[in-house]
Amino acid sequence: MKLSSISTHALHSSLRNLTMAKQIDLNIAQKEIVTGRLADIGYSLGGKTHFAVSIENEMDLISQMKVTNSFVTRRMETMQLSIGSMVDAANDFLADMSTEITTSLDRSFLKSLSLSALENTTASLNVAYKGEYIFSGVNSDSPSIVEYEGASGAAAKQAVQDAFTNHFGFDANDPSAANLSKADMEGFLDGPYNDLFNDSNWSTLWSSASDRGIRSKVSSQELVETPSTAQSEAYRKLIAASVLMVEFADTQLNDQAIDGLATGALNLSSNAVSELANEQGLIGLVQERVSRADERMSFQKDVLANQLNDLTGVDPYEAVTRLQSLSISLEASYAATARIQSLSIMNYI
Repeated sequence: MKLSSISTHALHSSLRNLTMAKQIDLNIAQKEIVTGRLADIGYSLGGKTHFAVSIENEMDLISQMKVTNSFVTRRMETMQLSIGSMVDAANDFLADMSTEITTSLDRSFLKSLSLSALENTTASLNVAYKGEYIFSGVNSDSPSIVEYEGASGAAAKQAVQDAFTNHFGFDANDPSAANLSKADMEGFLDGPYNDLFNDSNWSTLWSSASDRGIRSKVSSQELVETPSTAQSEAYRKLIAASVLMVEFADTQLNDQAIDGLATGALNLSSNAVSELANEQGLIGLVQERVSRADERMSFQKDVLANQLNDLTGVDPYEAVTRLQSLSISLEASYAATARIQSLSIMNYI
């Protein structure tokens, strides 16, 4: 049996298709109201879709760079805090050392004071951020500096002792050391001891840091490099000043010789504090560059967001009006469907 075009089945099918289409349009309108953008960009924009995709890719790239920049910023902030800690410790060392030189020269106190300063410097230089030793430069998987009193500092400690023995012909605990003068100590400091901290010995005995810092891309056209590593002269002088008294304060050296070493340690620390300020300044310049790069990228992202909104954004008032119209049409369709479903030949018999 063939159904005619005016049958209730035909009317029901037509309304069902219309209702389904209205439901799809209603879902699209609801999505656009919630998201504020076209539900199907490809369908709506056609040939212009690649513009929207390109803008979104640029915005994603900027977001990724800003995340990377946040890591660079945190690394620089951690370095600034570490250097600040070293400056504070060095200033305390200078103050206490100056007092000791002009008073009693308490050897045990001098050694304790120097050991505390050495431990602070070592801990500050070996600080890590996100699993990387930030003062090690590109060798960030290795600690920046050895622990002088630990296993890693054994070679450095032996080198210091050997430098003294080779220079004077006996070690610092030999009774003959009591005959050394302040001038003898100054000659030792300016010669063999100073050589222990030259480029070659520093990289061999004391530090595994590289000369070059970590490089980071902070914008599409700008690279920055971490400006401070443990290779800096400032850190070498801090270590040299502390090690000097840790190693020789409680030996057979007489008071004049100890005074000469203490004066040398004082001068090294004083010079280091001035140079640490330069290190902080260099890091500050990098922080400023990263901050400005972030500002530029934020502005670029705002511009791109406006461009993308012009392409894919929807008028919220028009979307609400369309949603209301679709809702009314859908309700009418439901009502008509219900009326048709209630039709029966039995009503006319």
